[in-house]
Amino acid sequence: MKRKKWSEFEELTLLTKYSELLISGALAKLKTREKKFKPIADHVNSVHHLHDPVTFPFKWSWRDVSIKVQNMRHQYLGVKQKIRVSKDEFNWKDGENHWENFLKYKEVFGDVELDVKGKRACESESLDVFGDCGDLGFGIDSEDLEEEEDEEEEEPLEDEEEEEDGSGDGDNGLEELGRSEGDVGFAQKRKLSKVGLHRRLGLVSAQVLDLRDVVVKREERRRERECRRENSEAEREEKRKELECRREKRRKEREEWLEDRELELEEREVMWARKEFEKRLRLEREFDEERRRRMRMEEKREEAELEWRERMVSLQIEHEKQMMQMHAEACQNQMQILGVMARLVCQFFGSVNDGLGGGLGALPPQVLQNLQHPGDLGHNGKPEANSPSEFL
Repeated sequence: MKRKKWSEFEELTLLTKYSELLISGALAKLKTREKKFKPIADHVNSVHHLHDPVTFPFKWSWRDVSIKVQNMRHQYLGVKQKIRVSKDEFNWKDGENHWENFLKYKEVFGDVELDVKGKRACESESLDVFGDCGDLGFGIDSEDLEEEEDEEEEEPLEDEEEEEDGSGDGDNGLEELGRSEGDVGFAQKRKLSKVGLHRRLGLVSAQVLDLRDVVVKREERRRERECRRENSEAEREEKRKELECRREKRRKEREEWLEDRELELEEREVMWARKEFEKRLRLEREFDEERRRRMRMEEKREEAELEWRERMVSLQIEHEKQMMQMHAEACQNQMQILGVMARLVCQFFGSVNDGLGGGLGALPPQVLQNLQHPGDLGHNGKPEANSPSEFL
C-alpha cells in the first residue's frame, strides 16, 4: 500500500483553514477532535483532491488532519533547531528553506519553545562526546530522545546496583575473614566501575549509530520530498505549458474564426450590394418602360382625341349644311306660297288696267317663273357663302 504524503499546498490549505476557524472562534466551540478536524479535512479535499485527483491523489480524514497537526509541531521544532544561531537567536528566514510552511505554522500556532530536558540529561551524564545534545541539528523530537535515554539509562543503573550489592556481600564476607583481603575488594570495585563506563560508552555508541540512521533517514526523506517537489513543479510547469498551448491554440482558432467570419460578412455585403444594384437597375428599367408605355398611351389618346375632334367638326359642318339647306328650302317654299297667293289675289280682285295688275304685269317673266319654281335656287345658289357666321 502506498504511503500517504502531504504536499506543501495541502499543508498550506490546512493551516489557512485552521487559522480561519481559530480566528472566527468556531474551533473553540467544538469539543471533540472529530468535530474540530472534519471541516478542515473536507475543505482540503474539496480544494485539492476533488479538483485535481492526479496531482493530489490522497483523500484525507479527520484523523489524518489531527495526526498532521501533531507532526507539524515536531517538524517545526526540528526546523527551529536547525536554524538556531545561538541560545536565543534564530535565523527565521532560513526556516522556509527547510520547510516552506514554517513561517505560516508560526503565524497560526505561535512560536513553540525548544524542550531542554534532553540537554539536562546529557549534562547529568557528564559526557562531553557531543557537547550539547540539543544542538545536534538532526531535527529529532526531544521527547523521543528523552524516552529512549531514560530506558537505556535504567538498564545500566540496574546492573550497577546488582554489582554493588554483590560487591557489598563480598566485602562483608571478607571482613569476616579479615582485613587483609580489603584491597582485593577495592580492586574488584574499580574493575566493575570500568565495566560500567565501557557499557555507557557502548550505549553512547549505539545512540550515535541510531542518530546516524535517523539522520540518514531524514536526509533520504528530505531528498525524496525535494524530488517529489521538483517532480510536482515539473508537472505543474508542464501542465502550465500545456494550458498555455491550449489557450494559444484556442486564441488562434478564435482569430481564424473571426477572420473567416469577417470575410464571410464582407462577401455577404458585396453580394447584398450587387443585388441592390441589380434591383435598382431593374426598377429603373421598369420605370423607364412604364414611362414609355404611358407616353405611348398618351400619344394614342391624343391621336384618338384629335381624330374624334376632326370627326366631330366634320359632323358639325355636315349638320350646318343640312340645316342651311333646310332653311333655304323653307324660305323658297314661303316665297312660292307668297307668289301664288299674290297671283291669286291679283287675278280675283284686280284687272289688267289696275295698278296692282299693272304692277304684277310689269314684273319680268323670269321672276315670275322663279316665284313659281323656288326649288331651283337650292341647286344653283350658294347658301353657304351667305350663311350666318355662327354656323362656322
